[in-house]
Amino acid sequence: MRNSLKKITGQTLQDLLQNEIILPSSYFKYFDQNAKKLSINISDHHFEHEVNNVIAEELQSINDYMNLAVTNIDVLSEQAENAQIAIAEKDSEKLQTISKTIMALKEEINFLRESIHFDPLTKAYNRRWIFNQAIKKDGTFKEDGLLLLINLTDCDYLTKEHGSLVTDNVILYICKFINDKFKSEGIAFSIARYSQSQFLLFIKKDTEENIIPFVKNIRLELSNTTLKSKSGLIFKTSFNFGLVSYLPKEKFSNFLEQADALSVQ
Repeated sequence: MRNSLKKITGQTLQDLLQNEIILPSSYFKYFDQNAKKLSINISDHHFEHEVNNVIAEELQSINDYMNLAVTNIDVLSEQAENAQIAIAEKDSEKLQTISKTIMALKEEINFLRESIHFDPLTKAYNRRWIFNQAIKKDGTFKEDGLLLLINLTDCDYLTKEHGSLVTDNVILYICKFINDKFKSEGIAFSIARYSQSQFLLFIKKDTEENIIPFVKNIRLELSNTTLKSKSGLIFKTSFNFGLVSYLPKEKFSNFLEQADALSVQ
């Protein structure tokens, strides 16, 4: 159910992407339409019960995160005090123990960061990372760069014809494919999954003229690649893309809309 809710939400956000203002009535309308595409009746008591369970799980997750964060802060504070004492006493053995504790704490913090900021399917960043790390609280970019919007073209068809498992595998494959291609070129970038069938790449140190032909070549290579599922299903897939350059303090939503409009071409 959680995965279904994520898919409905992602598609709904994609449908409403170009709207500057999203009213509750508009969101519910598209949410209902996308739920029906997945054969989910949102008026069903079972669905309501499942949604309540998801909400409860989310609240518990937030509570667990806060408890762990407070614990880590307490441990870090305690170890900082111990380190000051060990330094004053020139106790190298105690300093070594403190170092091990801090390293373990660092691993826990990294785990927390992955849990919060990474998409569970693709391991790319998620929307929370975008709005916490790439975008300021006022909705503007933190630094200059290029915004590349990738629209996967066959997700709805694949889900309808072959089910969500095949679609998830295709999304995972394309994400890895794009990620590997950019890394092999030494391009500095961060990739985030924005919705069910959309990825955003925040690209640094490259001009728009260099990136466009590179992405076109990637798309051509992907469209010429034959994919095969574990069940023996053979098919091809591709994506559309839009690329815009941005500067610090410019509105993320404006450039996302521009990139989305370009991706239709």
